[in-house]
This record gives sequence, C-alpha cells and structure tokens, in this order.
Amino acid sequence: MVAIILLLCCDFWTVKNITGRLMVGLRWWNQVDDDGKSHWVFESRKFPSHQGSGKQASDSESRIFWLGLLICPIVWVIFAFSSLVSFKIKCLVGFYFLTCFNY
Repeated sequence: MVAIILLLCCDFWTVKNITGRLMVGLRWWNQVDDDGKSHWVFESRKFPSHQGSGKQASDSESRIFWLGLLICPIVWVIFAFSSLVSFKIKCLVGFYFLTCFNY
C-alpha cells in the first residue's frame, strides 16, 4: 500500500507539473489573501501557442491530456463501487487513495 501511494505521488507530480506544463500550459499555485484565506489559482493555455523554440502539443494531444485527467478518476470510482459490492474493503481503501491522488 505504501508503494502504491508513493507511486501515485510521483504520478501526480509528473502529470501536474511536467506533462501539464508542456502539453497544455498548466500552471497552478496557492495564494494567501490579507485575511489569511487560501485560494488555489489554475491557469492553462486556451489554444496551442507555437511561440518559442520548444515544440508545443497539438489540439488533439491537448484533448487527450484533458480527457485522461477526467476519465481515469471515473474508472477508479467504478472500480471502488465494484469492490464495495463484492465486500473487498482492503481494495476499497486503495481505490480511495487512487481517486484522491488523481484529482
């Protein structure tokens, strides 16, 4: 279970920080207001930009990236419900972590 969580952390960091930045210009950070409230700010490119020396992802590659981010958690939730129905509680805990780290 520990190995799965560590691998999920590596996957989260890679997808959100490296692949997301290269393919869709994904940037995110946390801002704290003067009141002390925390706000997450997310940015991404609207359209592929062909500026600069690096090769940018095409529209189809960007769509595949976003669909992968949406479809994978849905699949994990389906697996979680199937493990709940079959009373495999140990697997249910693993699917909970998988779903949380994919969002």
